[in-house]
Amino acid sequence: MKKHNLLVAIVAVVECIAFTAQPVQAAKYSKSEAKQVKYFQRKYKNLDKAQYNRNSIYQQAPNFANPFSPGVLNPAYISTTMDYVNYYRDLVGLPSEANPDDANRSAQIGAASLAAVNASASLQAHGLINYLRPNYISENDWGIAENATLGNINFLDDAHSASAGEIVTDLMREDNNIAGAGNIGHRAIILSTRATRMGIGAAYGMSTDMLYSVEYGLFADDILRAPVKSRIVYPAAKVFPYELVGKDTPWSYSTTKRISSKPKIYITDLTKNKKKRYRATQVRNFKTLFYGEGYATTITYRPGKVKLVNTHKYKVQIGKYYTYTFRFFRQKG
Repeated sequence: MKKHNLLVAIVAVVECIAFTAQPVQAAKYSKSEAKQVKYFQRKYKNLDKAQYNRNSIYQQAPNFANPFSPGVLNPAYISTTMDYVNYYRDLVGLPSEANPDDANRSAQIGAASLAAVNASASLQAHGLINYLRPNYISENDWGIAENATLGNINFLDDAHSASAGEIVTDLMREDNNIAGAGNIGHRAIILSTRATRMGIGAAYGMSTDMLYSVEYGLFADDILRAPVKSRIVYPAAKVFPYELVGKDTPWSYSTTKRISSKPKIYITDLTKNKKKRYRATQVRNFKTLFYGEGYATTITYRPGKVKLVNTHKYKVQIGKYYTYTFRFFRQKG
């Protein structure tokens, strides 16, 4: 679950400036790296960056009265959200997810129900725990909402306008997950190795400017599927967008292997000094917490004191379990 407000957003911009204001030493990409970079830059360029507000996000606004209607989202908002989800899945080598109408309707009922009770930004919003059902919402719709809100929820305060991509990216980066530092529950749903589909919902608070966004991506039949990959790392191997990391962004290693310990993790800037290793900090092992998304173990960490520079190539060594390399690139080219 993610919460944003204007103050947090302003601070984040300042931090981002401080984070990126480092001298950049341009490094040459290999032919295969350059090909991948151009591929992802083209995909990113084609993503819709349109801003949405209370007037433009709906095709039909919700009705918070009898007869209750969850509303209908602007189709462009739904398709753009899924485009971002599948762009990020492509970055780590995962197949695209489908976006069926029934999943969208369930997600929209979930978002509208959150809006109907003006849900606060807390973990209890997942499943609408301890919230009373308004009498104009049927028991059936409330049950659908309880299930749908077990997926990703994003809270955006004073949301006079926001793009679909900003919301997905916020969930992907996990800079401010209120479940706790290092928790990547939203990222795990977006990068699930079991998932085949996702529903999208969004609604403004009945009496506030809070925008509730729901990504309904937990389905019983998907949870029973075999993972399509044995591991997912963030940043991803080979090439990875520089814009998707910041000083508060947890890095992660998720695998089908069971690991009970907290391994020592080292990062090396291969472009600057191949012999200098930096030890990762804030290492956490969430073990089987994200098993439903396909992971028997998820380990998160911060890269420590290593400077992150666009175009530089880095090696990540996660104990004895996995070692890989990646190079940063800018999505905007």
